[in-house]
Amino acid sequence: MVRAKHIHHMNIVVNDLEKARDFYGRILGLPAIKRPNIAQPGLWFGCEANELHISFRQELQGGRTNLSLHGQERGKEGRHVAFTMDGSLDDIATHLEAESVPYVRGTAGLPQIFCEDPSGNFIELNTGWYQAPLSS
Repeated sequence: MVRAKHIHHMNIVVNDLEKARDFYGRILGLPAIKRPNIAQPGLWFGCEANELHISFRQELQGGRTNLSLHGQERGKEGRHVAFTMDGSLDDIATHLEAESVPYVRGTAGLPQIFCEDPSGNFIELNTGWYQAPLSS
């Protein structure tokens, strides 16, 4: 049987590579990784066995939005990237406050904080949990 083993990478689009480099590299602590020489500008970051690929689109209307940081209020698609972070939720909140990154705590009873990157991509920061597969 052929089946997916794990998620290898996620790609997001930004309109400012330097702000993305600062947010994902310095603020979230992701290490930059080698990116193949392709014709479009972008960045790649590692996150243990996974990767975050960042594509650049100058015409993207970016910047933090006035949308709610509560996922259920952002519309039906709820598209986001989630990172499991070191430390407690209070540690994460304190770090975001020191970096002037607006955030909200999740309301689903899970250890989550939600914020946006500088281009307005919806980001979840959590302290991790395990979901067992559903029985077939």
